[in-house]
Amino acid sequence: MNFQIKHAVAAVILAGIFGGAQAATVSLNGASFPYDLGADPTAANSYSVTHDAGSFSDVFNFTLSQASDTISSAVSLYLPGINGSSAFYNITNGTLSLYQGGSNTLLGSTNWGSTNGVLSVNNVAAGSYYWKVAGDAVGLNGGVYLYAADTAPVPEPSTYLMMLLGLGFLGFVAKRQLGNLSMGTPLGMA
Repeated sequence: MNFQIKHAVAAVILAGIFGGAQAATVSLNGASFPYDLGADPTAANSYSVTHDAGSFSDVFNFTLSQASDTISSAVSLYLPGINGSSAFYNITNGTLSLYQGGSNTLLGSTNWGSTNGVLSVNNVAAGSYYWKVAGDAVGLNGGVYLYAADTAPVPEPSTYLMMLLGLGFLGFVAKRQLGNLSMGTPLGMA
């Protein structure tokens, strides 16, 4: 019985520790832009953005301290009307784009609307950038979309060298052990 109580207490403690690891949702409206994601943003936050009816163009600024792979996603929340009436919330003609700050150079773009738009750009150099989310809020109450962005550092060439050396060493050890097996020596006894 004592053993079961210890496991129950351990489970409650672990649930408390990992419960705080969930992503926080930040609610924004059209007046909240431009919005600063900070340096090297991660997927720790997601954003719910609401707009009144009409066109919108939202900017999410961020900086990279080193070369990184980036990914961003936007998805429209569609709330249909009742008995065939117009939708309460809807977005059409959505675009998701990545720009280099300062020069405003377009690095990539994708279209979205009633579906999810995902844009991934790899090996982006350190510097200032911004994601631009644009579209038309055409619902009776405007439009709502969910947005998330993430960056991950690109591994250094020395990391690949270390990995290859490690794999080479493992291959050497495996070949040596196979050679010992053919001579009748048990594994680990050479």
